[in-house]
Amino acid sequence: MNPDLLKKCLSGKASDAEWELYLSWMEGDAIETDLEELDQQAEPIKNSILAKILQKNEQQRVRDTRTRTLTIGVGIAASLLCVLYLSFLFHTGPNLQQTQVYRYEDQSAQSENNFNGIIVHLAKNSQASLNQQSSANINLHFLGSVMLSNRSSEDQHIIVQNNKDEFKKMCLRKGHSYFLSYLNFKFEEIIMVDKQSMNEIPPALAMNMQQQFDL
Repeated sequence: MNPDLLKKCLSGKASDAEWELYLSWMEGDAIETDLEELDQQAEPIKNSILAKILQKNEQQRVRDTRTRTLTIGVGIAASLLCVLYLSFLFHTGPNLQQTQVYRYEDQSAQSENNFNGIIVHLAKNSQASLNQQSSANINLHFLGSVMLSNRSSEDQHIIVQNNKDEFKKMCLRKGHSYFLSYLNFKFEEIIMVDKQSMNEIPPALAMNMQQQFDL
């Protein structure tokens, strides 16, 4: 229906022919030209709606891309920061000795055998080999008798190897001293005694240890 004709009909100014055309349009008997006019009027509206939809989709795509890029960037930055922090800890950590061999004849009253906070004291005709990788356990192999004093800031664990290549794990408590010796001359069975517990072992064994280290 032509908009001008529709206004005339609604205002009562339409002629009889125009009124009949209006009634036919109301009954659904619209002329093809009227339908075409309606389609032509609706086309701009459809195009406008479609354009708005496309615009909103593009805006959402841009927001999603920015969010995804930001998330990836934050993840990469966090990973780099973690790597740098671990690298800093690695390079600023304590400079540990890795391997050291001590012999009784090398000892003097002025020197102190300090292996990463463990003070190594040797009895006569004794020697000890210590090895430590990073902050792991300390590997110890010794002959004779040895006294270890833990002056580090924490408990230390040692793994002692005898002549039969058997291993025994022991704990050196912070601030404590320990005597390590063999029960026989085959250097197989190892005993460890806390210096603070000397009164709990047989007197003959305690006296022997004290004499070995001039205590």
